[in-house]
Amino acid sequence: MSHIRVSSAGACPRRVQYEAWGIVGLPPWEGTERAFEEGNIHEASILRWAAEHLPGAPYVIHDEQKEVIIFYNDKELLRGHIDGLATNHEGRRILVEAKALARRGFEELRKNGVKQAHPQYYLQVQLYLHALGLETGYLIARNKETPKTRYWDHHIEEITYDEDYVASELKRLNELLDKIETNEELLPPYNPYDNWNCRLPYCPYVHLCYPDYYEQATRPKQLPKQDNLEEVVAEYVDLSNEINGLSKRRDELKDIIIGSVGNKPVIAGRYEVCVKERLNERIDTKAVRDLLPAEVLQNVIKVTSSKVLEVKEVNGRRSQV
Repeated sequence: MSHIRVSSAGACPRRVQYEAWGIVGLPPWEGTERAFEEGNIHEASILRWAAEHLPGAPYVIHDEQKEVIIFYNDKELLRGHIDGLATNHEGRRILVEAKALARRGFEELRKNGVKQAHPQYYLQVQLYLHALGLETGYLIARNKETPKTRYWDHHIEEITYDEDYVASELKRLNELLDKIETNEELLPPYNPYDNWNCRLPYCPYVHLCYPDYYEQATRPKQLPKQDNLEEVVAEYVDLSNEINGLSKRRDELKDIIIGSVGNKPVIAGRYEVCVKERLNERIDTKAVRDLLPAEVLQNVIKVTSSKVLEVKEVNGRRSQV
């Protein structure tokens, strides 16, 4: 192997080894293939949006998919393709990297920043900055699960070149490449009990690193099968996730409106908006239980039951629906 791909630099090093050695893993998960294709679909429009919204805009996007090569100790170590460069009318030239993320990953990025939420993307940008000799790059993330009632949600994060961090990573990656070329197998650095990236269906080599876990995870459950329901359940999960996202956004908008309107009605374009206060009474069941004897409680409490639907992937994470 002559080099490591920049896009794989932050991946599990044992997985990088297996891929370099041509070891065939489990069949690719369709979800991973779809995410990759969705990223390609969104990339051009994310960059167009960034050109108009980055600090110092407008920019002209150029050098899309430009190849970069990083050498270490006079040896080719890394090779990759940037999403693009951007230059504004003042001559400011920056790196731009576009990512289309699921809602969960997007919200984590917004909350914790790219270095903590998606360290593999942080490393990728740092390596590209190093290769290009630039000081500044921007990661532009899109929530690909943005409700259809509005344009895509975006997050812009500036990343400044960190020379010490890059030097440390280049040393690590050079050692990894040496181990690949000398067939020195690494021990698994992660495990599926603590890291979801190691679990099915996300890692195609979990059966090699943790065969006991793989056997347990793939052992057929003693439950009746109704495979004809799979598409129905999948649509139910997708709709539930979309409804959750819409409900969260509605609550955010409600808080903004109430905070802006105050106690008096206002005209907002073609809408008249007012805030009304309603009082609701409810029985404190805990207090009732403390005050009334058991023989009285059974006459005043009505017990009802309802059906709760729980859906989870057989070998994955629980779906909150």
